[in-house]
Amino acid sequence: MLWKQNKPPRQAAWPFSLPRSYTQEQVEAVRLRVDELATQAQYGWGHTINFGPFAKDGVVKDKFLDIIGIWDEWRWWPRDLKGLHVADIGCLTGGMSLIMGHRGAEEVLAVDEIPEHIAQCQYLRDLFGVSSVKTLTASLYQLPAALPPGSFDIIVLSGVLYHLSDMLVGLLIVQQLLKVGGTLLIESAAVDDDQHSYANFGRFALGIWWQPSTLCIKDMCGFMSLSDAEVRMYLPDRCVARARKTTDEPIPFRRGLSYHFDDLRDARSRTMDFGVMAPR
Repeated sequence: MLWKQNKPPRQAAWPFSLPRSYTQEQVEAVRLRVDELATQAQYGWGHTINFGPFAKDGVVKDKFLDIIGIWDEWRWWPRDLKGLHVADIGCLTGGMSLIMGHRGAEEVLAVDEIPEHIAQCQYLRDLFGVSSVKTLTASLYQLPAALPPGSFDIIVLSGVLYHLSDMLVGLLIVQQLLKVGGTLLIESAAVDDDQHSYANFGRFALGIWWQPSTLCIKDMCGFMSLSDAEVRMYLPDRCVARARKTTDEPIPFRRGLSYHFDDLRDARSRTMDFGVMAPR
């Protein structure tokens, strides 16, 4: 695993803090509002956020800074996002969204199906003045009705894929929302297995529906016309992945997917070899 073989990538810097001019009363008002927003959410505050005078611990800690640090170190995305349209699907508290806005993105769409998560993100956006961050309360499955195809240069799907009941349809929707030439960045629970393509049923432990193998993630991306998929484990049970949209051609196989298509004919001949499901 990456962190057993090498030193961990440098954690991305958190660029925000309350102004030094804030009085103790103003700092306390922020603290109270943050605590209130945390109480309103079923599982509390999402990302650990450092406000300067104090930090608010989140249920997923500051792992988002580790993930951004990995993408930075591996040059999986540009550190300067100036002029780019980005979506953070499953934004939680919005830590990643705010950093992408700080890095110059023209627009960051922070999406989450949980209204209380969106409320946390909106509060941080307004508090730190990151006007490029817009919010949308919606499930990933609702996005085709809310957004036009080809809307984004980069889509971040961090801590989301394994929560989806239908990972294939989720990846199809993301592929359609990307511009040609756009990039999908994934962080996910995973099994380190590049020889077999499968997904364990997670029984909703920690909210997990599926734990896909690394080969399964590559395969699903490929079948949803997301090219050049690269998947790397960074912890024993977690991976990051990157794939690109290189064409507007329809996906090769459409039958059986929970999605409307005008044409269900296969775009290429399907294999009749069951051996492909368990490569030696």
